[in-house]
Amino acid sequence: MKLIQILPVNDTGFEHSPYSALSAYALHPIYARLEDFPESSGGNAASGEELAEEIARLRSELEGDRNPAASGTDSHHGVKNDENGSFPAGPHPDRIDFDAVLSGKMHILRILWKNASARALRESEKWAGENPWVRNYALFSLLKEENRLKSWTEWEKHRNPDDKELKVLWKTRKKDASFRVWLQWRLEEQFRKAAGELDAMGIALKGDIPILINEDSADLWAERSNFNLNFRAGSPDGQNWGFPIYNWDYLRSDNFHWWKNRLEQASKFYHAYRIDHVLGFFRIWAVPESDFSAWNGFFQPCETLNRKELEDMGFDEGRITWLSRAHISGAELRRIFGEEALIVEKMLEQVGSEDLFRTRPDGPGEKEAAESPLSDSSREALFRLLKNRTLLPAGTDRWTPSQNYEQTGGWLSLSGDEQRKMGELIRKKLEASEKLWEQSGRELLKMMKSDGSMLVCAEDLGAIPSSVPRVLENLGILGLKVIRWSRHWDEPGQPYIPFSDYPELSVATASVHDSSTLRGWLEEEARGDKELRRVLGLAEDVDLSGSRGVKIVLEALQKSSSLLVIHPIQDLLALETSLTSPNPADERINVPGTVQPGNWSWRMSLKLEDLLENRGLEEKVKALCSLRNGPML
Repeated sequence: MKLIQILPVNDTGFEHSPYSALSAYALHPIYARLEDFPESSGGNAASGEELAEEIARLRSELEGDRNPAASGTDSHHGVKNDENGSFPAGPHPDRIDFDAVLSGKMHILRILWKNASARALRESEKWAGENPWVRNYALFSLLKEENRLKSWTEWEKHRNPDDKELKVLWKTRKKDASFRVWLQWRLEEQFRKAAGELDAMGIALKGDIPILINEDSADLWAERSNFNLNFRAGSPDGQNWGFPIYNWDYLRSDNFHWWKNRLEQASKFYHAYRIDHVLGFFRIWAVPESDFSAWNGFFQPCETLNRKELEDMGFDEGRITWLSRAHISGAELRRIFGEEALIVEKMLEQVGSEDLFRTRPDGPGEKEAAESPLSDSSREALFRLLKNRTLLPAGTDRWTPSQNYEQTGGWLSLSGDEQRKMGELIRKKLEASEKLWEQSGRELLKMMKSDGSMLVCAEDLGAIPSSVPRVLENLGILGLKVIRWSRHWDEPGQPYIPFSDYPELSVATASVHDSSTLRGWLEEEARGDKELRRVLGLAEDVDLSGSRGVKIVLEALQKSSSLLVIHPIQDLLALETSLTSPNPADERINVPGTVQPGNWSWRMSLKLEDLLENRGLEEKVKALCSLRNGPML
């Protein structure tokens, strides 16, 4: 093996998803190796013994559910799962109790901190001077604890600190915040040592840099100018991810200082990194902060329709308002909302003295509608009304079409000639937007490559603009090829792209953290997939279930043209039947679009020490590695 890839290791607090960071820089304490802290030996033998007992007690408590007999459950009792399924409930050998692990470790880490020598504390303070991000992070973490882990948006004090307030806070609360400074210093020390061990073995470490940052984060709390809080990122299918989008104009004026610092921090550990959701550098689906769904979002950047263009087509102020705000007649309002019509009227704006109502310039948004005393059915009706807008505001005297503009009342009220003219203008704006997206992606990805010390890889899945692969290739950035989604989608039968046709500038894999495992895919979704067997050069009736099927696919993928072939560890473990769960669903990491305890909690059912002794798996992985003849890191 020449490379190991890991998911993000940023501090997310008690949030299980590694893509919901409290800091763009800070490492997660949950990964601390307690025995390796110099402070674990204690100031004297007695305290060292006490710490060893604390660590042993925590390990015993947390390892209890790894033994089926200890938990009183069957070793593998997961339920049937598919792409939208659920994980098993209760203790399970393939899941960890994230909150218990973190709580237990933090308790011991505070004991270790109290054992820290004066010299160690001075060194951590010196390190903080070289890593200024840690001060804001330490203050943020301290205040978050004092506010019972509430979001900073709910704090009574220090919600909107400026630079002056942050300096005063550091001066007055430095002693209280020093725990987090010391902890991050020690975590970085551990992580750099681990990365150095890999380096000495000739193995590259590939990290993962999420493009977006949690709203409840030290970065957003302390460096508000980097973000545009009027919008949240999401997707055209209605998903609101809740992450604020960037204020690229400000970041550009600051020479992308925040991003470059973030990459510099990553370069301390990684030889390569994966950009999560690289499409966000080209365009982001921006959702108004007042909404919780993403239906009224639009791509940023985009070429907009301006007032003069609309006026030139004969649309005066009144008609522009008609198109850009949802309207409803009084009769229709009373028919739909019945006895609750008066509540809705008060949330809307009456048009003059007419029996006609429309949304206000400032709302209502979906959040206001959700907080109203309306019944569930009336709320749903109001949500539908809020989507009935042909044009969405995108700045002063600028608009962009809603994604369902052709089904809106405003559009349907236009004459055929008006629809034709506006449709042509919208198409021209979309073509111009494509150029904007390419320009944006090229500029921002050049910035991401400017460090030069790490190989850059991109997660470029989904419906992508045509410019994305072109820009990635021009800049020498590796794209991602996942077998099940790498197909000629516009051809009859949607055939798989032969592995030998994968571009060299790519990372090939059989599964990812958001999908089922390779074994799960072969036994469920691809069970009767004749096209898959054809691209593998197999007969149509060949059985691809179990370890045999996994071996066939992984061997074929090893011979692909991609520069890197990276296999999730679950797929490698599946080469040995004895190392798999009876239910493949128990081995997946995350089910996207769901909130459930099983997400992000997978662990191997055997310990690392036992993995090292498994000669059967070792020989099979060696055989796989021998099939790679192409260039490697």
